[in-house]
Amino acid sequence: MSTSLSIGIDIGGGSIKSGLYDFTGKEISTTVVETPKDVRTDEFLNCLDKAIEPFSKSPNLKGIGVGSPGPLDNENGILLESANLHYLKDVPITNYLSSQWKLPIFYENDANCAALGEAKFGKYHFASSHLVLTLGTGLGGGFVEDGILFRGYHGNGIEIGHTTAVIDGALCGCGQRGCQEAYFSTKGFLNRYLERTSRQLRDAEDFFSLVKGSDPDAVQILDFGIVTMAECIRSAIHMLNPEAVVLVGGITKAWDLFGDKLEAKVRERIFPVLNDRLIFGKGENLAGSLGAASLVFSNA
Repeated sequence: MSTSLSIGIDIGGGSIKSGLYDFTGKEISTTVVETPKDVRTDEFLNCLDKAIEPFSKSPNLKGIGVGSPGPLDNENGILLESANLHYLKDVPITNYLSSQWKLPIFYENDANCAALGEAKFGKYHFASSHLVLTLGTGLGGGFVEDGILFRGYHGNGIEIGHTTAVIDGALCGCGQRGCQEAYFSTKGFLNRYLERTSRQLRDAEDFFSLVKGSDPDAVQILDFGIVTMAECIRSAIHMLNPEAVVLVGGITKAWDLFGDKLEAKVRERIFPVLNDRLIFGKGENLAGSLGAASLVFSNA
């Protein structure tokens, strides 16, 4: 019997990454489709098709899992809007893809997908519960306990990037002020640096290069971000009591510049009784598309 396969789709701020996986999590093949910042619905759906098409003829294909930034209507499979893709509103992801590809479609917040992937295949898979934070263009979170994903109402639970870090603080892409995402994410770091210096950096790599070079503005921005992030994680730990807190995403490439400091500040702030039992660390940065493919595995 041939191995069951699934397609995983990871919708990011500037690209759609897709992959074909078997039910052990083995990667068969991947591809990337770039999406313009000002992408509209029709063009966006066309990009989704391009991401799926290379794998669509695979034998024994059981379904397609899709992860995207929220907020979304999980029950009806609709992307309501996106803080990073501003022109997308009420996009019927599930209905469109099921009609187009005649396969079961499973759709979740991208951070939920990452949490599922880490819980099933990651470095700390042995833990009973996982709070997974996705550090990239934005900041997301997902929580899995005993293999079951916490979704919240219509799939919008654990939007940790949009909890308040600073009252009436910096403007976030969601339209509110003071969100944690505005202080600890690629967009947050670049925007804070622009505010302080009037200098536009290209990406997180530019920002962390400045930190390595002891640029005072970059160092202060990162240090403040670490403080606010530690408070954010502390609150989440006290609410959810996870066995493992796992950080994943592009920003973790600079783990040596913030990881130990962040963990130390978190452990200083949580109940002492939790410290010995808490696992805190960098995940394996499994592909977001594998996390999305895990939706198919979980529903098989």
